[in-house]
Amino acid sequence: MKLTISLDLLEEAFYYVSPTKPVSAVPLVYLTLAVEKAQIAYTTDNEAKLARKIERSFKAAFHEILQANQVYRSELDQDKLLTPQDHLKKQGQVVDSIVAAIKKYPELSLIRVELAGSWPLYQTQEGHLDLTE
Repeated sequence: MKLTISLDLLEEAFYYVSPTKPVSAVPLVYLTLAVEKAQIAYTTDNEAKLARKIERSFKAAFHEILQANQVYRSELDQDKLLTPQDHLKKQGQVVDSIVAAIKKYPELSLIRVELAGSWPLYQTQEGHLDLTE
């Protein structure tokens, strides 16, 4: 079975999104895991989620991902101007840190990573989001 989890790095939260992935205006990362029936639990709404023991491992990996990308998360949150090369490099580092963190937990079988939502690639001063307006 496959289970997809959405990581919101700016809000430091994750959500189960299987089977449909919502469209988002914020930068998200979708992780798809291959899971066995014993690794799945269900909510009261009959939606799949990781079983408690497996979810603890995932939360530990998620914490590592947040720590590894703290600088870039801060830059995204502050809408800092970066070159396209810097954004692409840092987004590559986000993916690499996710893969590395998940691989530390053999009970988590990562099969796909997707960047979704509004990841900046090119921005000028005129495109800067002024949150004081």
